[in-house]
Amino acid sequence: MSSPPSVLVYDGRKQVFHTAVDAFTYGMDDLVAVPWESAPIQAFLEAQFGGRPFVFLLIEDDTVHAGEAAVKRALTARGIGRPAASAFERLYATIGDPFGKVVHGEAPADIHGTYALEPGAREHLEAVRAEKSDADCEK
Repeated sequence: MSSPPSVLVYDGRKQVFHTAVDAFTYGMDDLVAVPWESAPIQAFLEAQFGGRPFVFLLIEDDTVHAGEAAVKRALTARGIGRPAASAFERLYATIGDPFGKVVHGEAPADIHGTYALEPGAREHLEAVRAEKSDADCEK
């Protein structure tokens, strides 16, 4: 049995981020990108974190990478070498707040690290992954 697709959660309120995510995920059947503001992700955040923090996430299987850890893991999982991925992780730590305030209108939540997927959050994630599977079947 294959692993479910990973889920990349990003700020979809600006076209530039849609474009960047489309370029980053082009040709990847094992990754689905979902805007942070979508209803299933908002429900997922509530179940996973007990609120709706504005945070960059990469969810793989039963693991949730947030903030700096999500940046590093997303890059290394896509073949970017660890030195470069670590540099982007440090850059995110340095400019994340000011960049978020200027570009997104809010700073990202101070949530960084890797967490186990909470059981209550799983059902919301499964809905997102099922949409990806359904879309693949229609191709």
